[in-house]
Amino acid sequence: MTVPELLPHLPLAKAQELTTLIDHRRVQTLEKYELSILETLVQSAQVAQSYSDLVLTNMLRGKKVMHLHDQAAFNYLPGNTMVVPPDLKMIIDFPEASDATPTQCVALAIDRLQIIDTVNYLNEFYPKTEGDPWAFGFTQYHFYNDEEVTALIYKLVRIGFGSAQNKDILAGFTVKELLLRIMQAQSLHENESNVTVLTSNRFAHILHYIKEHIAEKISVDDLSAKVYMSKPNFYRAFKQEFGLSPIDYIIKERMRLAKKCLRNPLLSITEICFKAGFNNLAYFTRMFHRLEGMTPTDYRALCLQ
Repeated sequence: MTVPELLPHLPLAKAQELTTLIDHRRVQTLEKYELSILETLVQSAQVAQSYSDLVLTNMLRGKKVMHLHDQAAFNYLPGNTMVVPPDLKMIIDFPEASDATPTQCVALAIDRLQIIDTVNYLNEFYPKTEGDPWAFGFTQYHFYNDEEVTALIYKLVRIGFGSAQNKDILAGFTVKELLLRIMQAQSLHENESNVTVLTSNRFAHILHYIKEHIAEKISVDDLSAKVYMSKPNFYRAFKQEFGLSPIDYIIKERMRLAKKCLRNPLLSITEICFKAGFNNLAYFTRMFHRLEGMTPTDYRALCLQ
């Protein structure tokens, strides 16, 4: 399933309801959470924004350009999710916003104590079989293109702006699952990016090995043997740690490499297929279309426009 298929068709605020054309805010307050829909209907730049609580944001429509102090500006597009820590100073451009092409973003504010309670609950009743205990990273923002995270945030939109009498209960369970997915994504990001843990963390070692040998045949049997675990235990521990199976991660990495190579017009589709570790062009094309919603040829044409 591609991310656009998950996008809810949330109606825009009516003209008579607008109090501002930049980040007009509609709020739904639940028992322990606050859900906001932010809409901008006019082109603007250098809009300052920050939150007092930890906030999960997800783009529903339109485009923002984010300026954060520690990296180059980047596009924030539908299906993208950010974990925004308290008091993070953001400068935002809305280069394409108008009445016809507004931006729409959902923001979920979560109290820190609710996150700590969820982490404690997981460590008490569902402790990890490998690695460090469950922990949530509060200090750095994170940026994801994750279908599971996206689907859960959109589920919260439906719950929060719906009419169910038990919406607080439904929201509570959904936020717990959402926090679990975020922690798994954080763990994956940390293990992929922190080369200093390679010698002490066997999952980091496995992720590094997969990246280095992505064009070769990689089996779960070989991976489990490298970390001296049985295949069932390795499979279960990997999925618990990162929220996806070893095979799903390998396919994800092959797709990431394939998309990078498709931006190079000098490489043929067949060359890219084998360079990314696929040994069958038809299977590569079919898998690419299933995960990205378009063929490799269409993706290349889009990138090279």
